[in-house]
Amino acid sequence: MRYRAVVTAETEYMGTGRAKVWTYLIVAGLLIVGVLVANFALSNPELASKGVDAFLGMPPWGFPAVAAAVGLVIYLLGLKLETDWPEALGALLVAGAIASGEFLLGWKRFELGGLVVVPYLIPLVVFLVMMGYSVLRSK
Repeated sequence: MRYRAVVTAETEYMGTGRAKVWTYLIVAGLLIVGVLVANFALSNPELASKGVDAFLGMPPWGFPAVAAAVGLVIYLLGLKLETDWPEALGALLVAGAIASGEFLLGWKRFELGGLVVVPYLIPLVVFLVMMGYSVLRSK
């Protein structure tokens, strides 16, 4: 007798039922924490830069670099797993690290052609491209 292996393709993105709800809750919670941290940094830029400098003795650019590296590792590991929330978490960490890096370097440097919206669009585009790639990979 011969047995055939049955391969089932994933037909749902971000899970189904409870898994989807938990995915959105985790991503929404991280987004809220990120917005609160960004709000603190924007309202107190001097205190934020001193806090980053005092945090583990890292230079100001070190924290976004570490967050981007951790986010990229989580994203790449998520591509290998069936569940999709690590991809969303990794993409969110990378986009947040890019946004905080822009803040540390100065928003004005990223205003291409005098467009004030460009610094806001760069992290959003990175997040959407990473999530779009993960959607294509999961099909």
